[in-house]
Amino acid sequence: MNNSFSLSRLGLLIKKQWFDNAKLYTLSVLALIGLLSIIFIFWASVNGNHYDESDTYVIFLILLFGAGLIFASTTFGALSDKAKGTYWLSIPATHFEKLLCGIFYSLLAFPVVYLASFFLIQQITFAIIRLNPNNIIEPENNLKKIAIIFCYIFLALQSLFILGSVYFERYAFIKTTLAALFIIFLFMLTGTLFMKNLLPHNSGMQGITSFVIYGDNEMKIYRLAPWIEDAVIVFAKFIWAPVFWVATYFRLKEKEI
Repeated sequence: MNNSFSLSRLGLLIKKQWFDNAKLYTLSVLALIGLLSIIFIFWASVNGNHYDESDTYVIFLILLFGAGLIFASTTFGALSDKAKGTYWLSIPATHFEKLLCGIFYSLLAFPVVYLASFFLIQQITFAIIRLNPNNIIEPENNLKKIAIIFCYIFLALQSLFILGSVYFERYAFIKTTLAALFIIFLFMLTGTLFMKNLLPHNSGMQGITSFVIYGDNEMKIYRLAPWIEDAVIVFAKFIWAPVFWVATYFRLKEKEI
């Protein structure tokens, strides 16, 4: 097999993934729609005549991360089974193409299906609520900034759980969750030690690249150069997913059943 990347071979691999798991994916989508329907029915029933649209987006985020991370942790779940893993590794496609196939389903297909399912059930629920002219739905108008932040977090976590699916042979979701919590703990611990040991006692962080020192009658703010702050912000937003993808790729290359 040619080890160079082939777009047509990637397309065939994506189709094969669908045909091999069509029943599972279909049942999963139906289960997702059913779960959303139950949640929205409960949400509509516990409210009076006033409904807050922002409540539905809390539901959206909880299910997005819950279902999304569970799905991502099964991206390379075939490798945990000897027979399925041997068959999967024998498929005539490069490791990079197999990685892109996993990314396609976990980071493109799943969010699209989830968004379509959520807004379908949401709009049906709103249409039923509006049948009663006494009902009021309070719209949500401040989603853009929050949505962008959660997109960055979702992309990073999905990528981490894709890595976990190939790194851990069993209980990938649980083990990856524990690993993520440990990473967050180390990050917070490092930040706390940095503030206590490197900054004066009468100071505090004001942003990612700035801190303030409080005096008796004044305070002084210290900032790094704007380009450094911009670089740190871009790094914090976009570096995680590529790092996890690269780690996943090399883990796939060395994977043996």
